Amino acid sequence: MGILRYPFNEICNFRDIGGCYKELGQWLPRGKYFRSSMLFGVDKADLDKLKDLNVQAIIDLRAPKETEKQPNPYRNLLKDYQNINLSGSQDVGRSAQLAKESDDPYFMAIRYLEYCDNYSAIKSVFDQLLSNKAKGWGTVIHCSAGKDRTGVITYLIYKAAGLPLVDIVADYQVSYAYIKHDPRIIKEGHIQNVNRSYPEIMENFDRDFMAKYTSIENYFRHLGYQDQEIEAIKNLLY
Repeated sequence: MGILRYPFNEICNFRDIGGCYKELGQWLPRGKYFRSSMLFGVDKADLDKLKDLNVQAIIDLRAPKETEKQPNPYRNLLKDYQNINLSGSQDVGRSAQLAKESDDPYFMAIRYLEYCDNYSAIKSVFDQLLSNKAKGWGTVIHCSAGKDRTGVITYLIYKAAGLPLVDIVADYQVSYAYIKHDPRIIKEGHIQNVNRSYPEIMENFDRDFMAKYTSIENYFRHLGYQDQEIEAIKNLLY
């Protein structure tokens, strides 16, 4: 597993979604899709680095309340900005609600499956990823911490590409290491367990996802994709 984090002055948890060893000597190419925390800034050196990485498009997964409170400062500085609310009708307080209701430290797996049930939003994300690839645009996907909503989209990309679960989990669990000391993300007084990226969360989510949908191909059929389009999604990273 080749976890590749790019250091920025203001942005944390910015990582390449590619660069992973798949199987039989295959590596998933780097430089097409990236995952990140909120794009804090603007910092000129950070903007230059985004452009050097060919990042032309942003997919912001945050809810309206979040974007109103903290607009993306890069939204007018790159070629394309799309805000696709992965939380759907459930606001961003849903995770805190689950934390209070559940005794399971891995309760976020429940929330991740709920994100996947937001078919229209997930389809909008993948439509955009396919479109950006056709244009040759690098794309950064982000939410607030770059862990949960971004982690679900990354899971779906990796799952479609055939990456082993152990490597999907390994990529997921490093998020907390990159955000734990950032007070813009880990705020005093908040329920800290919400911020953890325990490997068991992703493992439990994968278990429940597969129990519900049986395969990644079947999941994308639920979204309305045809077989040829699903093949294109499976090859997004190539």
